[in-house]
Amino acid sequence: MALKHTILAFLSRQPLSGYDVAKEFGEGFGSCFWKASQQQIYAELTKLEQQGDVTYEAIPQPGRLDKKIYSITEQGQQILLDWLTKPCEPTAIREDLGVMGLAGHLVPSSVVIREIERRRQFHIDMVQQVKKLDAHFAPHLDSLELKDLYMHLIIRRGIRYQEDWVAWCNEALEAIAQAVQPTSDRQVEERQSSGDKTG
Repeated sequence: MALKHTILAFLSRQPLSGYDVAKEFGEGFGSCFWKASQQQIYAELTKLEQQGDVTYEAIPQPGRLDKKIYSITEQGQQILLDWLTKPCEPTAIREDLGVMGLAGHLVPSSVVIREIERRRQFHIDMVQQVKKLDAHFAPHLDSLELKDLYMHLIIRRGIRYQEDWVAWCNEALEAIAQAVQPTSDRQVEERQSSGDKTG
């Protein structure tokens, strides 16, 4: 999947301004599965317009640049349909915490614990953010149009993804605490033993 497919997918649902598309990627539905900067999004919209995959209507704004409302063209929809009918492969994982797991033994456990705790809070916050996206769909599952049911299901995937991260962080913190505690106890015992001998 490319960025253009995601933008075309948004525009297949309704016309949007460049700002609205960027907002979807930042805090809306797109945040569940794709990251893109505002600069990347505007550059891709320009390319799609030049290629004839989208068109726009310029809305005058007093004292400001015209507001461009983008719509998908028949050509753009065909590109999206061609992509939709092909098998999609799982995205390769690139995760910094995975690398930290390989080399975490080189730093104090407190460094690893601090980072996992930070990530845990991040994903807790993301669970709440993604759940807000589903507030419009979840109460009306029996009456949703198919296109909205698909949205609900992908949002549910986003929620589960974030919840799984929280669960893993909890598991990791507990395991590290159990592994570190015996070491701390031994160090206390050794200091106490050393003090007894000195006395």
